[in-house]
Amino acid sequence: MTTVIALLMFLGEPAVLKEHTLMPNVSKCLEKKRVAARNSGARVSYVCTKVKAEVKDGKIIRISKDD
Repeated sequence: MTTVIALLMFLGEPAVLKEHTLMPNVSKCLEKKRVAARNSGARVSYVCTKVKAEVKDGKIIRISKDD
């Protein structure tokens, strides 16, 4: 597992992780978060955070639940 910056999308009530995207840095993540938030509904929330993840070919395959 590697520590990476990810943009996470949560959907519904209660919030459930539905999508995760690998980001090159925090600045790019926040930029994408602003765009996504403007174009989505009220029950969708986005978070930029560091996660421990398995990465393959530039994509997050699996996020670790351990801290």
